[in-house]
Amino acid sequence: MEKTLEQQTKLTEKAQKIASRILLNGMLRELGNGKFYEGTPKYDTLTAKALGNSGYPLHIRFELKKSDLFLFAPVSYRSESAFHDYGTSLWAVDHKNQTVFEVDIDQLIVLVYTEFSEQFNEQGLALFATRIQSSCRNLELIMESGSQENDAVTYSFLESEQRLPVGHNLHPFTKARMGFSQEEQLLYGPEFNKGIQLEYFLVHKSCVKENSVLEIPYNEFLKSVVSLPEDLEQKYLTGDEKISDFYTVPCHPWESSYLLSSQDGAEMIKNRSLIHVGVLGEEFYSTSSIRSMYSPNISWMPKFSLNVLLTSSIRINSEKDLKRGYASALWRQYAASAFEKDFDQFKLLLEPITLGVYHNGKNIDSLNLLIRENPFSPNDKTLLLARLCQDELVDQQTFVKRFFEDVSAQVGLGLEESITIWFEKYIQLLIAPLNHLFAHYGMAPEAHQQNLLIQLDDQLLPQTLFVRDAQGYLLRESSRPQYADLSKDYPEINDLFIKDERLLDIISHHLLVSNLAALIASLGKTGWVHERKLINILYKEFEQLHKTNPSDLTTYALKNRYWLTKSNLQSAILDVNGGVNASAISYAKVPNLLHKYFFSDQLINPRGEDIVLRRYFEKEDVTITMRPINLNEDLEMLHEWFNREHAVKVWQMNWPIDELETYYRLMLPNDEGHSYIVFSNDEPSCNIEVYWPCKDIVGDYYDVLPTDYGTHQFIAPTDPKKKYVSPSTQSMVDYVFAQPQVGKMVGEGSVDSRASMMNKAHVGFKVDKVIEMPHKTANLNFCYREWYWEKFPQNKDVQITAKIAKHD
Repeated sequence: MEKTLEQQTKLTEKAQKIASRILLNGMLRELGNGKFYEGTPKYDTLTAKALGNSGYPLHIRFELKKSDLFLFAPVSYRSESAFHDYGTSLWAVDHKNQTVFEVDIDQLIVLVYTEFSEQFNEQGLALFATRIQSSCRNLELIMESGSQENDAVTYSFLESEQRLPVGHNLHPFTKARMGFSQEEQLLYGPEFNKGIQLEYFLVHKSCVKENSVLEIPYNEFLKSVVSLPEDLEQKYLTGDEKISDFYTVPCHPWESSYLLSSQDGAEMIKNRSLIHVGVLGEEFYSTSSIRSMYSPNISWMPKFSLNVLLTSSIRINSEKDLKRGYASALWRQYAASAFEKDFDQFKLLLEPITLGVYHNGKNIDSLNLLIRENPFSPNDKTLLLARLCQDELVDQQTFVKRFFEDVSAQVGLGLEESITIWFEKYIQLLIAPLNHLFAHYGMAPEAHQQNLLIQLDDQLLPQTLFVRDAQGYLLRESSRPQYADLSKDYPEINDLFIKDERLLDIISHHLLVSNLAALIASLGKTGWVHERKLINILYKEFEQLHKTNPSDLTTYALKNRYWLTKSNLQSAILDVNGGVNASAISYAKVPNLLHKYFFSDQLINPRGEDIVLRRYFEKEDVTITMRPINLNEDLEMLHEWFNREHAVKVWQMNWPIDELETYYRLMLPNDEGHSYIVFSNDEPSCNIEVYWPCKDIVGDYYDVLPTDYGTHQFIAPTDPKKKYVSPSTQSMVDYVFAQPQVGKMVGEGSVDSRASMMNKAHVGFKVDKVIEMPHKTANLNFCYREWYWEKFPQNKDVQITAKIAKHD
């Protein structure tokens, strides 16, 4: 009994940890209210108390303005994007009431809901909490009953579809299935691998609208799916009724019960437009979407309506879905032959048949049906991309590690090289076809991790990619003219068009964030490859494609300062049903991951506290040295500097020492900037901050590039003989321009500081314009290497002492 309780407690903790991680990463992604926080403070005793309990060296500090407190989440894995992993204990610091307390899942739900809500609503909170609790209970049930971690791995399509214990890692209701009882979870949930016979109805043909691109009608097609009883007509029809007057329509067994209990269903049964046949045919298996069913013996997969709240949408085949599914099939039949010839390793799965059922002019969505191609045989090795982005356990290690150990064994290379080769192959199969589709056809399928299937070769390397969900194969508005003839003959095509800007945002979420960023984070979590290495590979792939086949997609991926991603957490809190009203889904900005290709670790994240520059200036007889800040040694000195009269006016950092300490503990581990101490003849004399403008507020005021790097410089001494302004400034510029990632330097000194601008002009900076920032009016100024070297040609060959961090 004790063992059972202990096991259940561990499952509960694990489920809550998954839910907490999704909530925290969602808040970070959508609100941007979190920053890394390094170490334990000396002067903020309240925060020190909380972090002393945590025991982790790195946290994310979330500023919860509406609750007037800070939430500290210990970081167990730091990702380059918002796919971090967290330790088990969250701590809240309430400075107003001088308290700290540990935050459990229920309190976290309240805090997150409060932060997103414009107006607190008890009913809304209760609904939000109920759905998360439902997700957690299902996570526990899956972990408890599935017990798949010790099963043999076959890499089959069905195995991949059914082993997604975490589910949708970008949605707070990852496993919520509101409407299923526990018994129904066990019966219909894909994780439990139960064979399910379909229910069948006879629907009068006057009630059915069929659309198909197949050469045979639906009833003939159905014979390839199910063997209908020979006595169907005799057993179920009466009077003048003939089997030729009816469609035989399959239905998910749960939805069958739902339909029969509805008023519309009862009326149709009563007037004989609907006849319930019951269970027929062989068993099907639920896939990851639950409502799409798979049989290894049938080359088609039915996709049913299911009036169950899955994540945050009731998953029905709406009339719009039917139209888009048919339109996509028409598009592929009449427009995509050249594409499929050029990219035969990239497949858009077809949904060639749709059925819509009506009663008294009303669509009966329970019987709406989409039929999808099934190219996956039991002998194929096929991975759903989402499986590579999961926390699934296999033999007490993650599936991702197990998979790449197998890849390594097959290709005969080390783990890092095997992952790199696999990733390179994957993005080559993925990005060029999608870019060609978009650039030449205006088409953008929703290639996110739940829709992307990877067929593997004998070495477990990507061989062919499949994208599914044809109602998500969208066309951009600007491509409408090239489809004028097709849309004239088939007006259903018009249902696929969407504004170009909106479509790019959709692509950003599905491809750039849910697919590529999530995969990179998952591969990085193995510990066998740096995320930055994979980002660099991805950047080069996009860059090469942009040279050979430029498009709005490659421009967006490479040039945009931000990518957009769906605000799933906000939508969940506001109870927005994206399945019904996709246009109501808002998008959040996330930093462009590819810009990390130009990120200088040396400037923004230097390792250690060693001297990074030493240079002797003969004219001034001064040796300038520079090292990264050591907070334990430098904080009190900096606090004294910033309280000097000449610092207060311009720098405005004369804060209490605990606030200054917080400033640095938030700066040092993040990727916005870093601080350095400059010594003149071994005496501290200057503070320099180097920052990355594409992550800084200054980037809002001009067309910022990821190769831009900015600096702030504070000269501490007031004695002119000890300032050494020119040597210090030259050293700063030398250090920045020594890094190959740097294109130009940026400055935004206050217009009140003439000395600062004169100093900048001295080394080649030129004012571009005056900008009004929230905290100052500033001279926006730039400097290129050539401008600097015009002023100081002798500095072109200056050697910099620095330990360069590499990720190639």
